[in-house]
Amino acid sequence: MSGYTEILQTILALILVSFLVMNSNRAIITNTQSMVEGELEDQVIAIAQDFIDESRSTTFDEETTDGGVPVNIPSGFTANLGPEAGEATRANFDDFDDYDGWTQTITTSGGVDYEVSISVDYYDGSNVINSFSTLKIMEITISSDILENNGSANNYHFKFLRSFYAD
Repeated sequence: MSGYTEILQTILALILVSFLVMNSNRAIITNTQSMVEGELEDQVIAIAQDFIDESRSTTFDEETTDGGVPVNIPSGFTANLGPEAGEATRANFDDFDDYDGWTQTITTSGGVDYEVSISVDYYDGSNVINSFSTLKIMEITISSDILENNGSANNYHFKFLRSFYAD
């Protein structure tokens, strides 16, 4: 019977080591997932920041693209937000609201596809409005099949407020 005691002790030691290894692997996998998610979120933020920076380099409104100022502010601003004729690509956008309605799939060097959609509206300081204002708000939504939160798609939303007087 004494021979069986050593075998049982060895088996119990192997079981204990197996549990320790499994828990270590679980911790490593969880940490790796967190790192990957963090890198993906960094890419999302960089994409949104690129659109914000690009839009800041344009004029506030179509009525101000030639350097002039509308006679009546804000009622002299354009009523039709979005790109004008001949502005089918981002390279042709010349004012802030040209980004309204823009959608694009951006593929990173790592092969991750991000769906980007942008809306631009007049803003009164607390709400989106349907009338003219010296404020416009850009809302950027970015999503990807890879970005998940507990098994469901996770959309990232960014807002940028632009003032006519801060140009």
